[in-house]
Amino acid sequence: MTLTTLYTFLSHDLLGNVLATLLVAGAGYSVKKIRTKIRNRNDNTDQTTTT
Repeated sequence: MTLTTLYTFLSHDLLGNVLATLLVAGAGYSVKKIRTKIRNRNDNTDQTTTT
């Protein structure tokens, strides 16, 4: 295996894995932030109960 072939393999494989990891982590972070905002918005509503 030549150095060029090794570099090509590693660059494609590692870059692909890094990009996939960032996409999954970013999606998870976004979903968490959205759920937190929705939960906070729902918790702040006035809940008047008559008993």
